[in-house]
Amino acid sequence: MQTPSVSHDHASVSASITLAVLHAAVRLGLEREALLVSCGLTEEQLVDPDARVPFTIQEHLWQLLGSSLPLAEPGLAIGVNLAPGPFSVLGYLLQSSQTLNDALNVGMRYQRLVGEGGEMHMQELAEGLQIQYRPLHPSLPATRTRVLALMACWVQMFNPLIEDFHLLSAQFAHEQPEDLSPYQQIFACDLQFNCAEYAVVLPHDLRSANLIQANQPLEGLLRQHAEALLARLPSQGLSTRVVALLGEQLAHGEPHRGELARALNLSERTLQRRLTDEGCSYQQLLNDTRRQLAERHLSSGKLPAAEIALLLGYSEPSVFFRAFRQWTGLTPGEYRARHNSPGR
Repeated sequence: MQTPSVSHDHASVSASITLAVLHAAVRLGLEREALLVSCGLTEEQLVDPDARVPFTIQEHLWQLLGSSLPLAEPGLAIGVNLAPGPFSVLGYLLQSSQTLNDALNVGMRYQRLVGEGGEMHMQELAEGLQIQYRPLHPSLPATRTRVLALMACWVQMFNPLIEDFHLLSAQFAHEQPEDLSPYQQIFACDLQFNCAEYAVVLPHDLRSANLIQANQPLEGLLRQHAEALLARLPSQGLSTRVVALLGEQLAHGEPHRGELARALNLSERTLQRRLTDEGCSYQQLLNDTRRQLAERHLSSGKLPAAEIALLLGYSEPSVFFRAFRQWTGLTPGEYRARHNSPGR
């Protein structure tokens, strides 16, 4: 699985989707005010649907939902309770598209308007069209909840818009759960787990299917608005894209600078020169990414430090322990104990 070209520090999501997630959580029995306080959100931040919320805040919201909802798969329940409207201009633009293929292209172009917590990609397979979602920080527990909600919402959105809408398969990066009934009820197709990507596969002939709510004049107006909103989003520098790629490659061992450069269609020399122009270096970005992910794993989960070391690409836990002490002055155990101490 490749990662999206946005970093955790600068990524943001729309206020409308954050508000929609809160609405869904309330329908499932959670208290809105408590969630807002826990995430550090205010109602004022959510008034304008086109406003932006830091991805770190919404990621914390997903973490809370995953631990607070007494359900086997909280993400699927949230996704079923999300409606197209909360996706603001993109949701309405998808619905007004002429065909499913048009809608998919719209989703690809304007996906950042909803959020920068991941990227959609399409790939032609022999059996059908695969629509992939590559999340930022795929190894974090909150990511499973978030991605399942998104995938369930995809199905909920398109099912009433296309006659005979159906999937050939749904693919998940996590292990197969004991209870498959929530998955079967939503996706109604072949379910595959421990996959390289989170994805759904559609029949090729569905791409030309007309959408029931197609509205060409409205689509044109919405595209103008979407383009204006897209232009307002911050541009993505090379260092941002490198950090995102590093976050994924670390889970498979020590990243290789040459492979990362090739993924960006650059030579190693050009990669280093352009990073220098942005005031950083490959090694600095690697260290910073490892530190951020290490602190996040230690503060938000219960993974043993040795497993975290593997997720960060270290061949030996002792190397990770030494690096972490250099970064923070603490051992991983001391950092976790301090973070989880009463009153924090």
